[in-house]
Amino acid sequence: MQNFNARVIEEIVKQSPKNDKNPVNYLTRVFSMSKETAYRRIRNQIPFSIEEVVVIAKHFNLSVDEMLDLNSCESYPLNKGLMEPADIYSNLLKDSIELMEKLAVSSQMKITAALNMIPFRVLPGKLLFKLDYCNYMYSVGKISMISTQFSDIEVPAVVDQLHDKSVACFNRLNNITCIIDNMLFTNIIKKIHYYHRLRFISKEDVEILQAELFELLDIYEGLLRTGKNSAGSGYLFYCSFFNLESNMAFFEYDNNSFLKFWVCPESPLVLKNNHQIGDIQNRWFESKMRNSMLITKTTDIYQIEILKNIYQQILELTNPDLKYEFY
Repeated sequence: MQNFNARVIEEIVKQSPKNDKNPVNYLTRVFSMSKETAYRRIRNQIPFSIEEVVVIAKHFNLSVDEMLDLNSCESYPLNKGLMEPADIYSNLLKDSIELMEKLAVSSQMKITAALNMIPFRVLPGKLLFKLDYCNYMYSVGKISMISTQFSDIEVPAVVDQLHDKSVACFNRLNNITCIIDNMLFTNIIKKIHYYHRLRFISKEDVEILQAELFELLDIYEGLLRTGKNSAGSGYLFYCSFFNLESNMAFFEYDNNSFLKFWVCPESPLVLKNNHQIGDIQNRWFESKMRNSMLITKTTDIYQIEILKNIYQQILELTNPDLKYEFY
């Protein structure tokens, strides 16, 4: 049987109007992806995601079974030709960079996000990014945190370079509203403690991670106090009174929309140009804001208390008994 991507392409050509049988045109139009990204799928360099298959099947009024011809007596080789996890992680970064580049040059753009995890893939901090990479490799069963040491794992050079580009692209984005979980830093600090107890992360690694978290806290404090990053891009932060279920981000630009939500922490599900879902999501964000407090460009005691608590938690990574007086 044909491979997974070829079967999807075949169905796109079969179902498309006679005057437009070009699958590249279809993919760029429906998913707002570049021609290069579309060609990578056609050349089987990137497998179609299940979410993309669902969107295509729905567009042509087919079931997924019909789309993939799963009713045949043969078992369908869904994993045939799939890439290595490191390559999949690279492509997640490439797709994110591609989206951010579109946003940066758009005439109108708006980003609304709800965060219960720090997005290390778009933030500085090499060891924190490496921890994100290791979390991904662990989630797909590629490494063990019992028999492997964090210091022995190397982030591929191409992944490291993509991280640098991702940070630079993200720094250019403007008009960002973030609803943050009040456990945002707590979650990563708990994870570092846990990995250290497993002896996956050494004491020296913890010290470097702590230093990077302090640097990240400095950036966060600057954003809260001024509402702008180093490039002058505007931010609004709301602190949620309740825990957020998962990370979500809604991008709007030049009459396009792009929703990402992280059902699992390592990789997002994506919906593109679905205006009905976009309206529902915007109402969800509005409801979360009503249950949150605006903490950008304020001098109230609540903002100070947030920063004080985060600083203390980071400090306790290596000094559990030390109390810091925050002024």
